[in-house]
Amino acid sequence: MAHHGWGRSLALSIVIPAYNEAPRLRHRAASLSDAVTSGVIDPWTTELIVVDDGSTDETARLAQELLAPAFPQLRILRLGENSGKGAAVRVGAAAAAAPVVAFMDADMAVDPAQLPQLLEAIEGADVAIGSRVLPDSSVQYDSPQRIVMGRTFNALVNALTNVGLKDTQCGFKAFRTPMARILFHLMVVDRFAFDVEVLSLARRLGMRISEVPVQWQGTGNSTVRPVTDSISMAFDVLRVRSREKWPHIPALVVTADPEQHEPVRERILDEAFSTFRKTDPVLPLPDNRALILLPLCRSNQVSGTAHRLARSSHHLTVRKRLVSCSELVGMMPVQWNRGVEVIDKVQRFDGPTWSERRSAIHAAPGVGQNEPADLRLMPALEA
Repeated sequence: MAHHGWGRSLALSIVIPAYNEAPRLRHRAASLSDAVTSGVIDPWTTELIVVDDGSTDETARLAQELLAPAFPQLRILRLGENSGKGAAVRVGAAAAAAPVVAFMDADMAVDPAQLPQLLEAIEGADVAIGSRVLPDSSVQYDSPQRIVMGRTFNALVNALTNVGLKDTQCGFKAFRTPMARILFHLMVVDRFAFDVEVLSLARRLGMRISEVPVQWQGTGNSTVRPVTDSISMAFDVLRVRSREKWPHIPALVVTADPEQHEPVRERILDEAFSTFRKTDPVLPLPDNRALILLPLCRSNQVSGTAHRLARSSHHLTVRKRLVSCSELVGMMPVQWNRGVEVIDKVQRFDGPTWSERRSAIHAAPGVGQNEPADLRLMPALEA
């Protein structure tokens, strides 16, 4: 039975960071196609973004060849050089057009068929993470070294940071897209320990984190080097703990004329269909002002957004500024879910919730609407 709105707007962006993953893609890409066939993933309301992190093999070509038949909204982004898994996920988050963005590892150690559990959790949280240590989880490791490495690293993380989670490194996470953009803009660590910094920042900003049990199957041929990468990750965790400065987030302060009585934030949400990204946070300020955060935007994009918004109404004054992480922390507590009503006003789900759609198989005749393709912090090319 068709539902109004399905296939007309994106509901989910899936980001897959990939570095020299051609061999594993040949064997594991079928699990994504199977998730579409079984109805777990709706290909018309889901975009799949594969970020090729400077691979020297045929990762990009194979991703296009193997995944395009099942995903009409497949995008292949290519980085000019290997920059790290965190950097690749950041690029994917910047390009994501849906109100929820998830990322998973290219080895599919967590089968995509488990996506519904992750997406059900995000309905009541800002961040949902797969965990291999919850009572209902099951794990089959491909190497005893990975068990020791994982337990040692998580003990280090919880001893040195405020994360308070037993498994930060499972490559199966979902975010409300505005939260993802804020977190990945502030993130500085680009390689394996980026998850720790992202989750630590989420804690600082009062975001709600939900843990989900997963069935995790080691696939062999891991790109993780147990000794070298463990040392590098330990140093990254120490840097996360000692960090005092993070990148500033570009933003716009919008002020209404004194004679305008309608709350400026509501006016922005009503008029902003074409002025800025549909999933950018809009927060109220005193004196009938509003703050639009534009994380992962370049300066020319910020200037263009300011110009379009000012031009949309003669009763609005728009001023560019930079917002520090400390300022965001000082605004806490912010009810991020309620404070980002732009998701509900501009990109409302017309169909059922993820839990209601879990067992439904639906194919819509149209293709969802995408955001502009150039919303990235660092250069990337569409393959």
